[in-house]
Amino acid sequence: MNTIPSNTQRVAIAAPHFAAVEAAREVTAAGGNAIDAAVAAAAVLTVVYPHMCSVGGDVIALVRKPDGQQVCVNASGAYGSAPEAQAALARTGGNMPILGPLTVSVPGAVSGWAALLEHGGSLPAADVLAPAIRLARDGMTVSPGLAEAIELDKATLLQDEGMKSMFFVDGTPRRAGDIVIQSALAETLSQLAHEGLDSMYRGSVATRLADGLKSLGVPVTEQDLANHRPSIEPALTRSFGPLTVSTAAPNSQGYTMLRNLGAVFAHTDDPSTVNAGLLAELFYSSDALRDNQLADPRFVEVDVEAELSDEALHRALASAQNSLAGKGRPHFAHTPRPGGDTVGVAAVSADGTAVSLIQSVFHSFGSQLLEPDTGLVLHNRAAFFTLDPTSPNLLQPGKRPAHTLVPVIVEHENGTLSAHGTMGGKAQSQIHTQLILRSLEGLSPLRMVAAPRFIVGGLEAGSSNDRIMIEPSLETGRAAQIRETTMTVTEGKDLDSNAGHSMVARLNADGSLEAGADPRSDGAAWAGN
Repeated sequence: MNTIPSNTQRVAIAAPHFAAVEAAREVTAAGGNAIDAAVAAAAVLTVVYPHMCSVGGDVIALVRKPDGQQVCVNASGAYGSAPEAQAALARTGGNMPILGPLTVSVPGAVSGWAALLEHGGSLPAADVLAPAIRLARDGMTVSPGLAEAIELDKATLLQDEGMKSMFFVDGTPRRAGDIVIQSALAETLSQLAHEGLDSMYRGSVATRLADGLKSLGVPVTEQDLANHRPSIEPALTRSFGPLTVSTAAPNSQGYTMLRNLGAVFAHTDDPSTVNAGLLAELFYSSDALRDNQLADPRFVEVDVEAELSDEALHRALASAQNSLAGKGRPHFAHTPRPGGDTVGVAAVSADGTAVSLIQSVFHSFGSQLLEPDTGLVLHNRAAFFTLDPTSPNLLQPGKRPAHTLVPVIVEHENGTLSAHGTMGGKAQSQIHTQLILRSLEGLSPLRMVAAPRFIVGGLEAGSSNDRIMIEPSLETGRAAQIRETTMTVTEGKDLDSNAGHSMVARLNADGSLEAGADPRSDGAAWAGN
């Protein structure tokens, strides 16, 4: 982990790449606040971490203002309306594709940045985007994480001309330390900076992008882009003992994290010591709940209040206890894959502002298509839809897919305030639950994100979900409790990326700032006091 020592603006931030934190430092030195810093970091991450996020992806974020008010910016995009998509989907045999043009929905990320800046940013968008533009124009250094992703996905990436031209030289994958110039992306970011971020949806960038999407066979039209608006919503908030925890409402899976925490607090007065096997069973049933009921609430009712009621939390606890005793488990509608390609940015400032910004392309390099005119890596968020007509998450034009992104803000009764973010795909709720329980052990942000974790669910498509991956350094007692379950236990590696890349920034009750970036990532943290 890299740490940047100075901080004149009293902002703490953690992000999964050093360049993103450098951008935050730059904009705060120019008078920016925590919101500006978070958006600047997010924009840079689309340049340096294209396997995990993109201007062609989605954003869901939480902002807490100094007066305590919170707002959720849900900038997830809907499925497109191009009529030829339905005929193409009918030829898939009833299975939603994982990659390719049919998995691309409207990319909402830029609208999320705009909404965040409108809700309290202090700098013009052009200033906030300047570090990202410079890196795309002048060249960014390929990180070890990006180089590994290119190597792992080279067979499919080489099938797309945009990807091939950007991330390979004569068919050979770019390696860590190589310099990559992204001229088309630099031009797109420059247009957005000078024409306004709305140009992504109702301007010259939208026109260029729509033409490129049509050429690739993506079912998102210029009208679909024009129809897109981010949803500005109240945060979904619950109190647990000394903590008040906020996240995003559906179509985010965030409520499953609150379910985990609620059941744990219903079980014990000391949640930091909860039986790890019981926690694993809660993770399993919460993921089953998500896969059976989560969808776009504009199309299908998702009764969050019922699932978070005291009665439901006690039922969840009892069900987990029964499962731990070998008495059966809830049924999954389909097999999830916990791994995901996402970035979390966490920022707080001394005035009580907190930002948890999560952005993603879903799987590695998203749809594995790069639109060459705009330079955008296109996400595959629509791959989370199903074609099962009985599912609430059935694909429909204009509908947002069920979403894995989980922004989190935690307030402690002693006045401590923290923003949490993580990569981890469908396991994000599991990871956040473990981070929050670690915070109750009194750990610093860095120790929280570095602490060993475990992940419930199949790590590869088609594998069963009654399995648990544990990191070798997991405490002996907790590992033993997990091995007492009837699930299949596998051992990952130390600091395993399958356990997510987590970021925490914290304003302590005494006014000091701290931040920690997960050593599983190429991350960095910056905090000043």
